[in-house]
Amino acid sequence: MKTIKVGIVGGSGYAGEMLIKLLSKHPHVKIGAVCSTSIVGENIPGTELTYSSLSLDILNKMDIVFLSVPHGKASPLISRLKCKVIDMSSDSRLSAYYGIPELEKKKKKIIDDNLVANPGCYATACILSAYPIKNRIKKVVFDCISGYSGGGKKASEKYDYEGNIIAYDLVDHFHIKEISKALDAKISFTPHVVDAFSGIMCTAHIFLKKKVSASQVKKIYSKFYNGTFTHVYDKVPCSKDAVKTPYCLIGGFEIDSNCCLAVVSVIDNLMKGAASQAVENMNMMFGMKHDVGLEIVKN
Repeated sequence: MKTIKVGIVGGSGYAGEMLIKLLSKHPHVKIGAVCSTSIVGENIPGTELTYSSLSLDILNKMDIVFLSVPHGKASPLISRLKCKVIDMSSDSRLSAYYGIPELEKKKKKIIDDNLVANPGCYATACILSAYPIKNRIKKVVFDCISGYSGGGKKASEKYDYEGNIIAYDLVDHFHIKEISKALDAKISFTPHVVDAFSGIMCTAHIFLKKKVSASQVKKIYSKFYNGTFTHVYDKVPCSKDAVKTPYCLIGGFEIDSNCCLAVVSVIDNLMKGAASQAVENMNMMFGMKHDVGLEIVKN
């Protein structure tokens, strides 16, 4: 396979830095440009590259460009890029191809869209926790906890996370729309941040239309996610099980007297919630298996 020339815009943030680490070890990738508005000219740790200023002429010579930029900053760039694009911001998530590889029924299919929206971190954990039984859902309540890196470097410096638990955007977080669109169900969602660098835990309270056994639900999930980076656990997973991996781990599968299924999913917000999922999407856009270049971070 020919080498894929890659450009990255916004490579100095947490997600951008993780993306560089993964792509620099990918067997079929050469990073041609990493753009940053804040640290132009500085060396990129672990590589022979330096951060450069934004140049559309250079980016349009790439095969694909990753936009790891603040929300609202991607759309003006997308319209001027002539190559394939993976938008890691929220700008394209309700209008472009929505890139959760697990939702592709044929894993060898090439994603033929030139623009792919990389899902949000909370949205990834929530959607994967409920999608295999979406047709059985009456409503879902998602209670999610994230490490502070999910807010970016500026947020980690601004808020008092140390020894603290913070609830925010109690009913109107911007990930709600993409979760609702993917599940086509009534949902409620509240995020929290804790004093941990990375990791997301989603506890999904799934109210079912009809009674079903927990063992039957678990079999449905296992079959649906076979061959993907989402693994069904026999125990309730914790965030440390998924941190620094490209996995989503799902466990729990207990049903209470209200016909409510409790499922717990965990991911690394910088990996499956951002960078490693973006690499999965790139792989599928170029006709590769979804896990190429990510074997290095498997457990």
